[in-house]
Amino acid sequence: MKQGKLFCLVCGLIVFVFSGISLAQDKYPSRPIELVAPFGAGGTSDVAVRAYSEDLSKLLKVPVNVVNRAGGTGITGTTYVVKSKKDGYTLLGTTGTPLMIMPAISKDVTYDPIKDLVPIGYFGVVPSVFAVRTDSPFKTLKELIEYARQNPGKLKSGSGGVGTESNFNLGILSNKEKIKITTIPFQSGAETLAALLGGHLDMSSNTLASLGSQFKAGKLRGLGIAMKKRHPDYPDIPTLIESGHPEANFSTWFALFAPAGVPNQVVDVLVPAIEKVFNNPEVIQRAAKIGIQVDYMGPAELRTHMENQMKVAETVARESNLQKK
Repeated sequence: MKQGKLFCLVCGLIVFVFSGISLAQDKYPSRPIELVAPFGAGGTSDVAVRAYSEDLSKLLKVPVNVVNRAGGTGITGTTYVVKSKKDGYTLLGTTGTPLMIMPAISKDVTYDPIKDLVPIGYFGVVPSVFAVRTDSPFKTLKELIEYARQNPGKLKSGSGGVGTESNFNLGILSNKEKIKITTIPFQSGAETLAALLGGHLDMSSNTLASLGSQFKAGKLRGLGIAMKKRHPDYPDIPTLIESGHPEANFSTWFALFAPAGVPNQVVDVLVPAIEKVFNNPEVIQRAAKIGIQVDYMGPAELRTHMENQMKVAETVARESNLQKK
């Protein structure tokens, strides 16, 4: 009799424990989420995550706090997320830079973008642009290249970090044209823009999200944009294909990831939430104002996109002498 009661008690405890675990898991999310932007405040990555973080917060009914963890052209923040607790409360809102380009050119990358991150959703893309101030003597990319050829290293260019898509394009261009342009990396596109407008740089290879407002204000001139055809809002900027440089055509894309190992319940909550947020007309409009063309992809498409882009980046890095350093 006593054994029977003991057995029932044990069974009851087991049911209670596992019910408690289930209830705890079902509560995700029940506290604030840290959304890591691996670049400095005001840069393209930062601006992109802030375009949708508030809407995601409203949908999940918990605060989604954007935290900038800049360093190593996105490596620092990405590494932080990869090594974070696998509970769904630390996410990565990033460009493709630390996932496809940095692994191809930097020995500081210790993570595997495919194995160490879970794709949640692809947000969109913003093209890269070569730009100068409107008081610059260079009216075309060809003129800038000719000057750089005659004055090796004299031109100073700024970017949001060595290895960003925009800076990658400059490396490809420089290698093809056999020219030397001194590159000065900054923590964000916003810092680069300030240096360019302040006269500390001769040019910038940066994103349209960082430079677009200054094109419209008449303070900058675009010499080439990484698009298949001219941007409808900036028709005066020729494409790099038109300028004879189709290979320098990397653009910056944005996506959301969780660290590998998060529970399935977390992914099951985040994926549909992100799909809804990224397809929200208000978010799309907000993104368009900062130069981002929203083009949602689900996890499977995003993973395939990453794998393809990584192969291209490795090939370009090898052919352009931009291998790991």
